[in-house]
Amino acid sequence: MNGGLQMKCPQCGFENIELQGYESMIVVARNLALFTVRCPSCGARVSGLHAIPPELHDEVQYAAIQVGAGMGRDL
Repeated sequence: MNGGLQMKCPQCGFENIELQGYESMIVVARNLALFTVRCPSCGARVSGLHAIPPELHDEVQYAAIQVGAGMGRDL
């Protein structure tokens, strides 16, 4: 698990894959998600568990409200 805003590609070693450019994100906890991103260097799909970057919190909250997920409700 990585708390940063970037991932490293296991295929080619490229180290600066931005999480904000994700292809998919599955929220597993309030501040944790499984991200899938595409490596800009070799094109490989890379997935990993990471802290949700603060820049994406509003987007995640909005999506949760739209689908009635727990993060979108006061519990």
